[in-house]
Amino acid sequence: MKFSRLPRIYANISLIKSNSLNITEDNNHYLQKVLRLKIGDQFRIFNGVDGEFIAQITNMTKNNLSILLTDILRQPLIEDADQIILGISLIKTDRMLDAVNMAVQLGVTKIVPIIAERSQYRSINEQKLLKIIIEATEQCERLNPPILALPTSLEVFVKSTPDITLLYANEHEHKYCTMLEAADKITYTALDISIIVGPEGGFSPNELELFASQPHAISFSLGANILRTETAVATCLAQYALLGRW
Repeated sequence: MKFSRLPRIYANISLIKSNSLNITEDNNHYLQKVLRLKIGDQFRIFNGVDGEFIAQITNMTKNNLSILLTDILRQPLIEDADQIILGISLIKTDRMLDAVNMAVQLGVTKIVPIIAERSQYRSINEQKLLKIIIEATEQCERLNPPILALPTSLEVFVKSTPDITLLYANEHEHKYCTMLEAADKITYTALDISIIVGPEGGFSPNELELFASQPHAISFSLGANILRTETAVATCLAQYALLGRW
């Protein structure tokens, strides 16, 4: 059997080969009611601490599902020295979900909702965002779901990250100054990289001055067209992937 064809779920519990476990309520419902798995069926279960395992269903009732971890497929990853942080200006919930989904698939390790001067929203639906993060992690074969931070103002975020290189999408930048061109300015002395995508009204003059005052902030363009925030997220991360840092 090709294990990649088996269903895959994330579990925030300790996973050890040959151990028997009981599945939590949400995953129990998904495995029984959505996937319609039966006793003896197999699926994959994983987390970023213990790795990924083959699980076999040994018993099930209406409210309980017992499994046996039969084989380990992947060991937990050793984190790279540098991480990629996405700072995304708050947008409408359904579009924020799309943006976060793409960010997870494209390898972001931390997501920071940003409150900019022109942001139309000031809060997040944390439960929905965490749910989409786990679903996207399961779908794209990652072991570690990214961290979801609490919303923070752009000024606080910029000033509290002196050891992070900030790459910010700037609609006033020359259209040919893409992230690939701006990469020459990255010193690679910072441990982490943060890509910041603003609201669709763009960053305010005050915010652009804030960026300009930071020696670790680098401006780049997403081209001549004005993009929706979720499209800008995918474009930024695709450009970053071409830098070869992942």
